Amino acid sequence: MSKVVQFSVLILLIFMAGCSSVSKYDDNEAAAIVKGQEITIGDLRFLYPDDTALDYLDWAIRVELVKQKVKEMGLDISDKLSDERDGGWFGELPPANTNDEGGKQIRNFAESQARKLDMEPEEFQREYAKKIEKQNAYLITYFEKKLGLSEFDDEKGMEEFNKEYDHLLEELVEDNEDEIEVLID
Repeated sequence: MSKVVQFSVLILLIFMAGCSSVSKYDDNEAAAIVKGQEITIGDLRFLYPDDTALDYLDWAIRVELVKQKVKEMGLDISDKLSDERDGGWFGELPPANTNDEGGKQIRNFAESQARKLDMEPEEFQREYAKKIEKQNAYLITYFEKKLGLSEFDDEKGMEEFNKEYDHLLEELVEDNEDEIEVLID
């Protein structure tokens, strides 16, 4: 094997080792501990594709902080959750023959995730919908309490709201940075 080929293979292996893949971790392994609550590799793998799951660790930490803060504040999220046990309309997997591009993406994601998690796509979609709905309920409850209810008449109003909630999340992380331990890189 020529030196150029050997060097190219070495560079490729180094690059691959540096990729943010969760495949080198066990699902039960903690990726981070947030104020005593573990976020596991399995938690990330369930919600995101393996090749990008670690990219969402910061978001998962923020969501966990919000969840804990909402509980500390004694706020009720039940009015933000649907009454349906199967995840509501989002818990329904689009048909395999859908022509809708968004529906195709949802179905492809559910099928891919279901394969890796040894589930049926319909079962994955129901569970995924419930997890996302619960995350959103905590986030919405927190932002409503901290920012008040906001109606947006234009794009500028939404931009301002986005800046405010980004600031709130950053502040929450800063206030709790001593109680956040990231265990993987």
